[in-house]
Amino acid sequence: SIIELDNGIAKNRALLDNVFSLFVAINNKVPIFIVGKPGCSKSLSVQLINNAMKGKDSSSSLFKEYPKLILNAYQGSTASSSEGVKKVFVKARNILKGLGPEDLEKNISMIFFDEMGLAEHSPKNPLKVIHSELEYDLNEGYKKVAFVGISNWALDASKMNRGLNLSIPEPEEDDIKITAYTIGESYDEILAIENRELYENLGLAYYKYKNDNNR
Repeated sequence: SIIELDNGIAKNRALLDNVFSLFVAINNKVPIFIVGKPGCSKSLSVQLINNAMKGKDSSSSLFKEYPKLILNAYQGSTASSSEGVKKVFVKARNILKGLGPEDLEKNISMIFFDEMGLAEHSPKNPLKVIHSELEYDLNEGYKKVAFVGISNWALDASKMNRGLNLSIPEPEEDDIKITAYTIGESYDEILAIENRELYENLGLAYYKYKNDNNR
């Protein structure tokens, strides 16, 4: 695997979709919004990409060929303000100031906006600055910053239209079975192979229990 996964992390559909989309969007500096219910690997995917993209210091030969990622995190909440959002954009751009063209190619400054949905409900309307800040970057070339926003629910269309929108669907039965098996496999591969049906049935039981309680 080109991205190192800790024990207990399953390479399920949601994780693979998130990581691939993030990798493409970040390297092309195209804003991306990932929307999905809690537990669909949104924050985990950002963490994995951040840990993997270390430029020449990356553990994977693939990522050694790509720029180093410099993450600037912002935690959204109902107390978020437009001033706070602006500050993280200023911080992300300041990192690139003074860098020559060659160094700009080797580094990507990225904004990670967590819980955008909560910020959208702030009475201070902090997300109104997203429009202008992302448009500012349109013609900045190598000086552009990457932007990743995640939310548990869909945001206003005027915001999400500023970039790529990845909506994570509810997992299907087969995906739940694969997830349960690969989690077990990450701890003990031989035991998981010998008891594959048991792991898959545990995942299926959880899936049915969750669905029955959500009706």
